[in-house]
Amino acid sequence: MNYSIKSKEHLNWLHEHHIELDLTWTKVAIEDHFKNKKALNLFAIEKKTLGLILGHFLYQDQKSIEYEILHLAVLKKYRGKGVGFLLLSELEKQLKTVEKCIKIYLEVRAENKFAIKLYQKLGYKAYNERKNYYRSKSINSPNSQDAILFVKSLNAIS
Repeated sequence: MNYSIKSKEHLNWLHEHHIELDLTWTKVAIEDHFKNKKALNLFAIEKKTLGLILGHFLYQDQKSIEYEILHLAVLKKYRGKGVGFLLLSELEKQLKTVEKCIKIYLEVRAENKFAIKLYQKLGYKAYNERKNYYRSKSINSPNSQDAILFVKSLNAIS
């Protein structure tokens, strides 16, 4: 598996596949994210792009970095094949190259048991819950879903 950080080619790929990747951002929001100097995006490539992590740095100082995963997704036909695991592992590897305490934050739908199992396997810890955070796409639907917030520390400095 090869990995790539954001590029114009990946922006076009994302526009083409955003529905399959369950990315609800507008085209403008996607483009703004790619222009953000604090963004760090990672794409998994094996002959073609299979999945991605979209994220950004929340905070940086002399001793620490905080990074937030905004979206992690894999094309449907490659799900369950370890691509998400490899993407998260590569992201952590790239972030660990600095001599700082690093915290990675993410949130996930409470019903997404597959993703929760992956995050726990990689050492992410649930630290909070947001009740009724995800609203149904239908305005008339009363359905909403909770979000679970996870964090993982790398390069812990004592």
